[in-house]
Amino acid sequence: MTETELKPWRDDWAGRLAGDGCLLCGIIGVPDNDWGRRFFTGRYADAYLPRAGSVPGYAVVLWNGRHVAEPTQLTPAEAAGFWQDLLRVGAAVEQVFEHAKMNYQMLGNTVPHLHAHIVPRPLLDPDPHRPLRWSYLDDGRQDEQAIAAAAGRLADVLGQC
Repeated sequence: MTETELKPWRDDWAGRLAGDGCLLCGIIGVPDNDWGRRFFTGRYADAYLPRAGSVPGYAVVLWNGRHVAEPTQLTPAEAAGFWQDLLRVGAAVEQVFEHAKMNYQMLGNTVPHLHAHIVPRPLLDPDPHRPLRWSYLDDGRQDEQAIAAAAGRLADVLGQC
């Protein structure tokens, strides 16, 4: 695909934006599921360690209220609360996992539910100085014992025992 080749959004995009069949709405409040393991429950956001990928400490912070696709759809108080929960989780990931740089990514181009990816970039990194390839975050499966141990360490730091 060239940079000038334009493609339409999915036919059901308006419904996805409205929350129709939202995958992330379906896992909010579920502590352990096929997708990931929850280690933080905040007033505005929940945080999970996805089982996919190969980056230890890679976390996803989900808005845990009504379905919204964009942070601009939050009230000022909700937005402040979401960002505070997100930064609290980010600080815990920084404390627990080795990193040269922390990345915070908000996309929602596949699942338009407000969420942020927190990625601790390791000292030995496949793409230093560039965005990490999605395949590195999504391909493969992390070890279950490592996920459980990491979730426990993060929960301890966050006072979520």
